[in-house]
Amino acid sequence: MGSGTEGSSNEQSGQNGNKIEIATMAVTPYIDEAVKQYKKIRPDIQIEIKEYLARSQTEEMTSSESFSKSDVEKYIQTVSTQMMSGKGADIIVMNDLPQDKYVAKNMLTNFYDLMDQDSDFDRNQYYQNIFKNSQDGDGLYAMPFSFVIDALTGNTELLEQADIKIDDKTWTWDGFKEISKKLKEQVGEDYVAFVNLFPIQMLAEYIEANYDKLIDQGQANFDSDLFRDMMKQIKSMYDEGVLKEEFSYDYSKTLFSKANLFDPMSGLSQVLDPKLKLYQNPTVNGKYNGTPFKSYFTLGINSKSKVQDEAWNFIKFMLSEDMQSSPVVQGFPLHKGVVEKQLNDAKQQAVAGTLPLLEQKFDAETVERKIQELHQLLDGASRNLSSDHKVVSIAIEEFDSYMSSQKSAEDVSKLIQNRVNTYINE
Repeated sequence: MGSGTEGSSNEQSGQNGNKIEIATMAVTPYIDEAVKQYKKIRPDIQIEIKEYLARSQTEEMTSSESFSKSDVEKYIQTVSTQMMSGKGADIIVMNDLPQDKYVAKNMLTNFYDLMDQDSDFDRNQYYQNIFKNSQDGDGLYAMPFSFVIDALTGNTELLEQADIKIDDKTWTWDGFKEISKKLKEQVGEDYVAFVNLFPIQMLAEYIEANYDKLIDQGQANFDSDLFRDMMKQIKSMYDEGVLKEEFSYDYSKTLFSKANLFDPMSGLSQVLDPKLKLYQNPTVNGKYNGTPFKSYFTLGINSKSKVQDEAWNFIKFMLSEDMQSSPVVQGFPLHKGVVEKQLNDAKQQAVAGTLPLLEQKFDAETVERKIQELHQLLDGASRNLSSDHKVVSIAIEEFDSYMSSQKSAEDVSKLIQNRVNTYINE
């Protein structure tokens, strides 16, 4: 396994038909393990991993959240330059890359075409709703391998104490603000609706949730009431003290917490916990658009690769039941059979009282009912929280001047609109 820190492929990899080159910011445990296992069954295939970090990788880094801004920018610049010139790696880790721009320029291969040509691949074994909602147009150009469900948990004791009822299919951030005020009135001013939720985090999450509306057919839509309303909602929540820009560890006095369902084991723990109730995130307009999810990491195949068949075989191996069952897989595996098995294992632990994070036993009927609730969430995941890293960065940079009251929402939205359109048209 190789490493190319300066990553400038002068020739397209795979010239001799038995070498696959993978571009990534840093080697993740999943890719590392897949390469090791694949070599056992295909010793004739050489796989070279090229890393593009602006600094040294630490052993603990396993996801893009661990990367610095300079790491991300270097990766985007290097890979984009290679791809634009018709070169680059055969397989590309797509997280943080401007996927829609690559698709528009026909630089990625449509995985549906590879699936249709491969009689050995059964897409029914996988969460096809994740495939469908990871598409660009009618094509799947970035293959997801696992995913997490994005949600909130509410403190059931506080909800009952404050007599708060929530319809999470229709609630808005304005409604969230009113709930927070009611909470303070009922149980005390030192209670809050949320801790550790900061303005730029809210903005980034909003952009992800509405990315298909803010970037529509290659055009920015930030100069709109849709975007300005969200900026105004965010600012009002901090101005009115509903949310605070400070870090706190006192979760006993918060009504809601971010509660992504990360994997079958912890997901079952969360839905079984009697102290918590699961909710969908509020929206700007009260229109429920389906359960949101995020892919842990995705891979694309370079449309100019000379070893597309071998690249597909490797990715297909990463999707196999054996690889999807590996402990290095973070999130809910895309393979439905693997998820079912892991949930059955978790069920046995819940009945025995040994499920992590919970110190109690549950009867089998209750656990099975909660497992079916989880299945409904997984099968209903239909809103992919993805966005272009650069677009989000531009919005965050300009948003600060609005939060500090230096510029109006109208001025800031126009600035973001112009900068994003300039970036898109580069």
